Amino acid sequence: MQSDDTDVEEQRIPQLIPGPPQLPPLIRGQKLKSGPYTITVTDEMVAHRERENLELYRAWVREQRRRNMLPQENANDYIGDFKDILVRRSFVRKVFCILTLQLMFTFFVISIFMFVDEAQKFMIIHWYLWIVAIVFFIVAYCAIACSVHARRTPPYNYICLILLTLAMSYLAAFISVLYSIEVILIVMGMTAIVTTIIALVATFSRFDLTMRPGLVMVVGLVAIVSIFVVLIVLLFTHIMVLRLVIAIIGTLLLCMYLYFDVQTIMGGRRIELNPDEVVFAATQIYVDIILLYQYLLIFVGFFQR
Repeated sequence: MQSDDTDVEEQRIPQLIPGPPQLPPLIRGQKLKSGPYTITVTDEMVAHRERENLELYRAWVREQRRRNMLPQENANDYIGDFKDILVRRSFVRKVFCILTLQLMFTFFVISIFMFVDEAQKFMIIHWYLWIVAIVFFIVAYCAIACSVHARRTPPYNYICLILLTLAMSYLAAFISVLYSIEVILIVMGMTAIVTTIIALVATFSRFDLTMRPGLVMVVGLVAIVSIFVVLIVLLFTHIMVLRLVIAIIGTLLLCMYLYFDVQTIMGGRRIELNPDEVVFAATQIYVDIILLYQYLLIFVGFFQR
């Protein structure tokens, strides 16, 4: 059965594409030099090398299928481990369970600083803690995004996840106390609605944004540069409309990132996350939602003043 699937995969690959990279085959009894030592190849080493080449071949087949995937196929054609519906459902369930806990904790922290006067006084007296929170967020996010060991190995992945959630929750509360309770409730409702709509569209739409990572990178870079330019202008002027510009640019940018991240999590797209990347997936969606909440807060707060 497995060989039949492999034959089908081979038929779907254009014949003009060069073959996969292979490690040199080993022969039993062969002498190999490793520094000052000479190693004699055993049957176990030969079998191990054959397994390595087989894995390389399968990875190459999957990559060719991914590159030649048509947009019409993306909605139902899952790749790699996501072909198993149980694996896919378990991955999505874990991601959204962790995400729910993160959002509930953030809502709890915001509520404390909104309704408890002592907490607000603590935030005002120790105003510098928002800088500490940014540092913790950057360190934890970079660890999760850049280190496979940090995001996959317990307890390091959960430590990074907790630190990032604490930092983002404090930053969200630090911004929320500047606005009234009515504005906070309106923005939370707007964030929930926008997030739900984007998640549904990204899941069921045939438009695969993961096929255009270059476009996502260019738009994100232009948006970030634009926000920094507007912030620099705000340092020397008092044009309040520029805050609205920042809010609109940031909101649109986060909606695009959220759309992209949801598609990589749900699978069946050109780019999809490995089922082992539960912490990374939850982190991506959580950061998107909290930043979207903050930009919507700036947007709605502009019209309330």
